[in-house]
Amino acid sequence: MADEPGRRAFKGLAPKGYRIRVMEPGEAPELLAIERAATALLVAAGREELAGEPPPPLGAFVERILAHDVFVAENKASGTPAGFALGRDLGELYWLAELSVDPAHGRRGLGTALLAAVRARAEWFFHRALGLSTYAEVPFNAPFYEARGFVRVLRKDLPPFLLERLLSETPAGALPEDRTVMVRWL
Repeated sequence: MADEPGRRAFKGLAPKGYRIRVMEPGEAPELLAIERAATALLVAAGREELAGEPPPPLGAFVERILAHDVFVAENKASGTPAGFALGRDLGELYWLAELSVDPAHGRRGLGTALLAAVRARAEWFFHRALGLSTYAEVPFNAPFYEARGFVRVLRKDLPPFLLERLLSETPAGALPEDRTVMVRWL
């Protein structure tokens, strides 16, 4: 398995004990569990509106990930996913739709490594920028991305397609004003 292209493409991006690769068949339940655990961190960070959100059924989650490129941070010792990112081509912009790390593997550089894999993919296909929407004031959201070269785009400066994306990615019960769109030019 170590010679498969999905494992070689992102060699050297992950911290010691991990690797970054593309998603493999059958991993959706593990990725959904990671998403649920990451959502619990958001609730603990003050995003109480997410506490009442029922987790998506597996089928809906699979539909969503199938519409994206899926990057997985794998624990080398166990061979199991420890985090993942979803990316999507939006023309000149490559969109980071989600980045989730299992809290049991947090604070080890996996988020940064997944973001590096997403950036590498965007650069391979000549995208001009990376974009995302996230909570503006959660420390491991907007400030995390700012530390990695992303800048916030003022609401008044958002083109209609990015405003629509921001609104569609705002969870039920959350205020769109609590979220921000960020970009990083490549």
